[in-house]
This record gives sequence, C-alpha cells and structure tokens, in this order.
Amino acid sequence: MNEEKILIIAGEASGDRHAADLVQKLKDILPGAKFYGIGGDAMAARGVELFYHIQQMAFLGFVEVLRHLPFIKKVFRFLEQWMKSNQPRAVILVDYPGFNLRLAKIAKKLGIPVVYYICPQLWAWGEKRVEKIRRFVDLPLVIFQFEADFYARHGIRAVFVGHPLLDEIQLNLSEEAFRKRYDLNSQNPVIALLPGSRPNEINTLLPELAEVVKRVSKRFKTEWVLGKAPAISSDFYREMLKSFPVRIKIVENDVHHLMRYARVAIVASGTATLETGFLGTPMIVLYRVSPLTYLIGKKLVKIKNIALVNIVAGKTIVPELIQHEVKADIITRELERYFTDEKYYKATKQKLSRIRNILGEPGAAERAAQEIATLIE
Repeated sequence: MNEEKILIIAGEASGDRHAADLVQKLKDILPGAKFYGIGGDAMAARGVELFYHIQQMAFLGFVEVLRHLPFIKKVFRFLEQWMKSNQPRAVILVDYPGFNLRLAKIAKKLGIPVVYYICPQLWAWGEKRVEKIRRFVDLPLVIFQFEADFYARHGIRAVFVGHPLLDEIQLNLSEEAFRKRYDLNSQNPVIALLPGSRPNEINTLLPELAEVVKRVSKRFKTEWVLGKAPAISSDFYREMLKSFPVRIKIVENDVHHLMRYARVAIVASGTATLETGFLGTPMIVLYRVSPLTYLIGKKLVKIKNIALVNIVAGKTIVPELIQHEVKADIITRELERYFTDEKYYKATKQKLSRIRNILGEPGAAERAAQEIATLIE
C-alpha cells in the first residue's frame, strides 16, 4: 500500500508504552503506514514522528490543566490544522481522556475515523461521557471485560482486547541477579518507592517519603529502591533524594523486577498499582492533588476506590491513603504492619494472586491492531 498517515496520541508514560506496542503490531499489518503524534521515548523508538513529548503534557488534576490552558489550546490548534492538511487514515487515542475526548470530537467533525484504545473509565466518572464515545468514537477498544459489558448496556459495541500489561511485563532476572545488579543486601527486604510519572506528583510525595524512610530505617534493616519514570531525568531524582537519610538506589529499566522482588511497595495511584498487584506485591497506594482538584474529582467520581488494583478486584485489597492521609506517620504505620503482621501480609498476597486471572490473555496490542486494520482497510 502507499504511505498512509495515522495520528496516535498518548499523554502519559503508561500510554506511551501501550501505544508503542500497538504501533509495532500495526506496522506488521500495515507496512506502508507512517505514524505521527504525541507520545514519549517508547513511541519515538518505534518510529512515531512526535509533535510534542509527554513531558510537555504531564498535567495532573484540574488546577494543573487550568494553569497550562494556553499551551493546551495551542496543541489542539496545531493538531486540528495538521489533520485538515494531512487527512490521516485514522486517529488513534490512547487513554488520556481529558485531552483525547476533545480531540475525538475535532477528528470526527473532519470525517476522520476515530479509534480509542484504553477507553475512558466511564464506569468511574459517571455516564455523561458515554454519549461522547457514542458520537465521536468509531472503534472503542477496552482492556477489561466489565468495560465491554458496561458499554453494551448503553448500546455501544466496544471490543475487549485484554490488558496490554500482560505483554509488557517480561521478567528475565532472578531475584538474586536483580539484587546483585543493584548491589542490594541479599538478606534485607526491599521496599519499592514508586512516586508516579509526573514531576509535580513526585514533588508532592517524596518529601513525605523521606520521613517514612527515616522512621522505618530505625526499626528494620531494609533496602530502599526507587523506580524511575522514563520521562523524568535522573538529575531530578538525585536532587529530590538529597533530603533522604539513607542512600536510595534508583532503578530505571528493571522497574517490573523491582515491583516483583520488593516485599512491599509504596505506589502513587495510577497504572503502577495494577502492575505491582499483577506481580503479587503488597503495597500502600498514595493519592494527593491540589485541594480544588480533589473537591472537583470527589463530586465527579462515582466509585469508592481510587487505586486501579482495588477497582479491578472489586474490593479494597491494599490500603489507599488519600489527600490529608498522605502523611509520614500514617504511611509508616501501614508499611510497618506489612512487616509485623505476617497473617495480614500473606492474606494480601493471596488476594493479589487473583488479579492475574481478571486481566485476560496476552496479545492485547495484536488484537487491537487487527481491529484497527479491519476498520481502515
């Protein structure tokens, strides 16, 4: 086939990874396709020509979005003009609903087929956005079976493709090899620090975690290891970690190994909670945003849990600390319980073992690519 342009948009680190895998599968099926869009290093490595990098799009919460509104409007103007000039064969939207639902409306008005891979969590945000999916999205691709069922109840055909994590998580290091690579004491339990993928999120959580490290290190011999987000520079972390009372090792390319081999993880709410849960590691989930963002979100969100791992499980498996609860003394208490209450620790691991079965079979990106190819060919 002649070169066909496809626009693909991801605004976060997890979306970048999922989109990169999807692009690779699409290239296998549509060898003449050329990809453009917004994403990160993973998408760029697969040959996507990036207009903007996810580092420029990392807005957490309503207040952050308002602060960056002029830039966001500029991005929309650019994308609309690009679509008018280039008439891409399709627009593929990956997660990032606040931005992507608006772009879906623009693309639909221009007569461009719209695919949504990893659809907005409408079951969490209420049902007003259902009409936007119905009107502006030609092919909704969902990663949980209960999402497909939700859409079906509203008369929308959404295709369940499975969860992309099942393909992305590849463990090729034993625990012994992992500890050796990062010079971790073989006897001390590892505590993973996973403070998110956005600078403002990390800035919010790390100061509290410094105090947690100080307190817990006095009681237990542990190895503290931080999982680095791909889009954040090592210098940023090193500056933030100067206030920590003990040395914190930084892991970049082996974050899934860190999640797997840690005894416990402290995780910012987001996709990382599901990854950590899938790998069977008990955790404490932290969520803190600006007070205004929290108040607005509280009015909009229709579910009791905030951690994806708990939402998918349908019940609270791991503790969630929200807003004012994100304090060193509360985090320390929850963390130490995993060390002192073995029955509680084992019960948590047992409950997490069921997450793997909920996520379906590997091959999400391949199934998604086949559906997209069928739509546009």
